[in-house]
Amino acid sequence: MRILVVEDDKNFGRVLTAELKESGYNVELAVDGVDGVLKFIDGRQDFVLLDIQMPRLDGINALRIMKKLFPEVHAITYSGNAGSGEMADAIRAGAIRCLTKPFEIAQLKAELKRFEGRKNSGTKA
Repeated sequence: MRILVVEDDKNFGRVLTAELKESGYNVELAVDGVDGVLKFIDGRQDFVLLDIQMPRLDGINALRIMKKLFPEVHAITYSGNAGSGEMADAIRAGAIRCLTKPFEIAQLKAELKRFEGRKNSGTKA
């Protein structure tokens, strides 16, 4: 499964990418929302992980653009300091889940496994 991680915190982005690659995922890292949208257009990933609060283009608006281009894409958003309103906006924009940082990598991997299971069984995620 191809995953695009859109994260402006370089250290967290590297850690998250390394953890996912270690689990066998094909992962690409984007450094902000604009970079994320451009890499999404180039790569058509299966899944997108987006930080909500980023410079240039926040994760919610980046997700809206991605969903307009490819409505079937699945995404999880996350943030360390987003309020409940922003988290609700992320869900309305098309995220299947919104996590609060810090979150357990195991929790994220479990969400990805659930998605893979639904995708492989042909049911809607």
